[in-house]
Amino acid sequence: MNEDSPDPAQENIRQVQLLFVRHQSAIRAFVRALQPSLFDADDILQETFLILTRKADSFEPGSNFVAWACSVARLKVLEDLRKKRRSSALTEAALEALAAEAPAEEITELREATLNGCLQGLGAKASELLWRKYVGRQTSEEMAEGLRMTPLAVRVALSKARALLRDCVSIKLQRAR
Repeated sequence: MNEDSPDPAQENIRQVQLLFVRHQSAIRAFVRALQPSLFDADDILQETFLILTRKADSFEPGSNFVAWACSVARLKVLEDLRKKRRSSALTEAALEALAAEAPAEEITELREATLNGCLQGLGAKASELLWRKYVGRQTSEEMAEGLRMTPLAVRVALSKARALLRDCVSIKLQRAR
C-alpha cells in the first residue's frame, strides 16, 4: 500500500463518524422518543456512536445511514431497559411500536431548524439562561449566583423563556405545514 493512500478501514470509520455528526440531531430525537431520561439518552447516543464506529466496515455507502444508526440505537435502548428493569418504563413491545412511528428525518431536521431560528430570536438574557440550564446543566441556584438573581427569579425567567420558545416553534411549524 502506498504511504499516501488512506487506509480503507480508517476511511470507513471517518465517513461513518462524519455521517453521525451530520445526522446526530435526528438520531438523538429518535433515542429521546424512546428514552425520556436525558442522561440515559445521552449515554445511549454515545454508545451508539462507539458501536457505529466499530462496525463502520459494515455500512453500505449510499444506504440510509439514519435508519442504520437508529436500528443500533433502538437495540441499545432495549438493552438499557433490560439492564435496569424499570417497572414504570415502557415495555419492549411499546418501544418497538414507538420506534416504528419515529419521526422521519425531514421532520426532525425541520424541527431542529425551527428551534435554532427561534433560539436566535430570543433576547440575550433568555438565551443565556437556556444555555446555562441545558448546555451548562446548571441548577437554578448556580445560575442565580452567577447572574446575581434569586433562584425563584431564575425559575420564573426560565419558564418564560421556554414558553416563548415553545410558542415560536409551534407557530413556525404550523406555518410550514
